[in-house]
Amino acid sequence: MNLARLISISVFALFFSAASFGTACPVADAAEKSDRTAIRALLKQNADVNAPQADGMTALHWAAYRNDLEIAKALVAAKANVTATNRFGVPPLSLAAQTGNAALVELLLQHGADPNTTLRGGETVLMTAARTGKPDAVSALLKSGANVNAKERRGQTALMWAAAEGNTAVVELLIKAGADSQAALPDSGFTPLSFAAREGRSETVRALLKAGADVNAAMEPQKPSGKGPAKGTSALILAVENGHFELALLLLEAGADPNDQRSGYAPLHVLSWVRKPNRGEDDGAPPPLGSGNLSSAQFAKKLVEHGADVNLRLKTGKGAPGLYNKQGATPFMMAAGTADIAYLRLLIELGADPSLRHVANCTLLIAA
Repeated sequence: MNLARLISISVFALFFSAASFGTACPVADAAEKSDRTAIRALLKQNADVNAPQADGMTALHWAAYRNDLEIAKALVAAKANVTATNRFGVPPLSLAAQTGNAALVELLLQHGADPNTTLRGGETVLMTAARTGKPDAVSALLKSGANVNAKERRGQTALMWAAAEGNTAVVELLIKAGADSQAALPDSGFTPLSFAAREGRSETVRALLKAGADVNAAMEPQKPSGKGPAKGTSALILAVENGHFELALLLLEAGADPNDQRSGYAPLHVLSWVRKPNRGEDDGAPPPLGSGNLSSAQFAKKLVEHGADVNLRLKTGKGAPGLYNKQGATPFMMAAGTADIAYLRLLIELGADPSLRHVANCTLLIAA
């Protein structure tokens, strides 16, 4: 390589470095490091407060992400752009909602942030705050005009997010603001109550029922995707399937149907595959999944106390021969199929008739 060529490259490199330095974003870099001293010094020098980093993050983004109200105030006073978005379309308000700092959320709203800001997937800033579970941040957004029933691209609402996370105070706040407690996802039929029941959020379930949610509502997807719980699944079935037996008892006491089999199975049938006796549940160990301290055996007794038919026959089943056709099967027959001796004994104690057969005339001996 000749000397002239080498000099040319060196000059270009020097120019490129100088250009890069000239377009640097020192305020954003300092904010990323939470360096308040450097930020104040840069602001006094009138440094560009809105200069973004390579990924679009500005100093105000970092202040919101770091939950730094003091620096956020200084940046806003220096004319920081409150609606700037990074490479992923995320504005500072979404990051503030994620931390749940109500004062920071209010600051951004007061200076022009949009309370109905949405991310690329349709997630609103209200959904973010609802998931975080900070009522004051949610309240600030609602007071500024956030749409309480806005939906993201899958149809989820802020109330669904709060319910799934068990943020009861936020659930109550959203309902008071007009959130639709009966809203359902089009592809699965999940409602706020369904989400809360699946996740074992007892207090949230209480709040939703108090607000008028139908304890016996079944999931009725409008555009079934073939994924998730079966059509007709109720909050009670979801609670039982996920081992939330104390919550399931709460639902029974609120009027849930103990013989509901719209999903294909009734609660006593569901217990045949939910129970885990080999993990010590019947020997005093805590339930192996779900929430609460009520065991599956104790819950089975509660079901019968609340009117569950111990000899209830399934109304539907696969068009298959023998054992694989569940139509007409009783809880006892299904327990025999899983060789759950303890559950079989319990069902006998509760009044099960071991002589009953299902539609394909399968006997208990065959099932076992």
